[in-house]
Amino acid sequence: MESVSIPIPPIELRRRVGPTDPETFDNPAGHVVFPKIPIELYEAVFDFGCGCGRVARQLLQQTPRPRRYVGIDVHRGMLDWCTENLSPIDPSFQFFHHDVYSPTYAPGNSYRLAERFPVKDEEFSLVVAASVFTHLVEQQAEYYLHEVARILRPQGIAFTSWFFFDKDSFPFLRPGPHCLYVSDIDPTQAVIFDRRWFIDTVRRSGLCVRLTDPPSVAGHQWQVLLEKRTATAVDQFPLGEDGAEWLCGATRKPRAQPRISQADRERWNIEDDVSSVESESEVPAAAPLPPVLLGPIAELAAIKRSWPWRSARAINKALGVIKGALSRD
Repeated sequence: MESVSIPIPPIELRRRVGPTDPETFDNPAGHVVFPKIPIELYEAVFDFGCGCGRVARQLLQQTPRPRRYVGIDVHRGMLDWCTENLSPIDPSFQFFHHDVYSPTYAPGNSYRLAERFPVKDEEFSLVVAASVFTHLVEQQAEYYLHEVARILRPQGIAFTSWFFFDKDSFPFLRPGPHCLYVSDIDPTQAVIFDRRWFIDTVRRSGLCVRLTDPPSVAGHQWQVLLEKRTATAVDQFPLGEDGAEWLCGATRKPRAQPRISQADRERWNIEDDVSSVESESEVPAAAPLPPVLLGPIAELAAIKRSWPWRSARAINKALGVIKGALSRD
């Protein structure tokens, strides 16, 4: 099928999922979408965090096309677009809303951190989770690794991506936590996981690391292929000084040089490390405004300002007054 017959998501949706170039959604030559995954494993694909259909659109053009595809995402608008524009091309491509809360991507969803995948055990030969675990807190990541293990076929593979650091480089973190966050408003804007925690959690989930590929630019996303764990499994995952030059933050080795061209770095908005600091202005800065409430605290404050909350407090206060008066009598 010609790629021109498949709609491209509108720019406002593409901005939510990363690079906006239409070619990043395209696969006109029909190549396998993930070259390191055998073609026979594309038979049944589960796309965890499918967004507005980047992988789905590429798979629709792949030769051969998957016989079954299920995509889920927390953003209902992107799911609606995929259902209206991609499912008609192949009804075996289905999309389902994953009703899990996200302050940035799905503030209107139910207030829960995780939900079971809407499929049965061992149904899928390939599970895709591209740029998903980089947006999950620790408990979510552990839960969904177990879900990946549940739905993956015995010979299947899961494509995942992660940000990694070594907790040993941060002595004050040795007891925990096992991940770092970059945003006060929404911790899941980017989540960086300790390598040792990751491999221990993968093992507890019943999975094994089949292949680990460091990022093209140090500190960016690692690609990790997972499969079902067996009694003879050996995890292909670097620890200690192995791969340390590609980690986020402090490492025991010099930072690695990028493995991609300068043109690609500019295209993906990847900047070089800044080695010098510009001189600060001599003009005194104005006093900052008081900080505003952020994240869950702001949501709790909004609930307390709501009419039902105020009414409940008023009723409880009135009942307290009545109870006090009766006890005096």
